[in-house]
This record gives sequence, structure tokens and C-alpha cells, in this order.
Amino acid sequence: MNTESVARLAPYIADDVRWYDNGKLLAAGKTEWLRVQSSAKVSPGRVIGFSEGWQDGGNLLVVDEYDTVDRSDLPPNFLADPRMVTRATLYQFGSDRRVHVIRTLVGGSLWIKPRP
Repeated sequence: MNTESVARLAPYIADDVRWYDNGKLLAAGKTEWLRVQSSAKVSPGRVIGFSEGWQDGGNLLVVDEYDTVDRSDLPPNFLADPRMVTRATLYQFGSDRRVHVIRTLVGGSLWIKPRP
């Protein structure tokens, strides 16, 4: 996530936030969350979908795909094959309307829709 995106999200993150990635605690507290997110080197992806009704508190589930290839050190116009993954992120809000728990599950490859 780029620094601008992290700055836009920061007001919605509680000071006591806990961020879990596939069950492993990655960040305990807002300061650590900001540090980890600001240094992440992934390419922006696309949102596949998200849950409704989260504006009133509760939970927000976002499913997206993103490229894990770090392109920050590649020469200009260098082509690199994408390494796409699918991620589901659950944001759990408190009564203060801030995110207190983030649970991320990352799977391999692209999102596949089953055929009827």
C-alpha cells in the first residue's frame, strides 16, 4: 500500500488495532500497522467485491486480487510476469467506528468463479 493510501486510512484505524495475516499477528497497535503498511511493496490490485451495511458498525469484508511482484527496483519499461494472489480481508469495527481487528486470508492464484 502506498503512503498516500495509508494516510487516508489511518483515521479509521484504532490505536489498539490487531492485524492478523493467515492467523499470524503482523501488527499490534496503530503505529506498527502504519509502519508495516507503509513499507509494503505490492502492486495495486482490483477489488472483486465487498460487504454491505458496514457503515453502521460491525464488519466489512473485502475480497481483492493483487500482484506480489516487487517492481520498485526494476529498470524502466522492464516487463515482469505478475504473481497474482486473492485476498479476503475482514475489518472489525468497534463502537467508536474505528477498526480494531483486521483479519487477512491470502490464497494463491486468481479468483475463480464456479460454473453452474
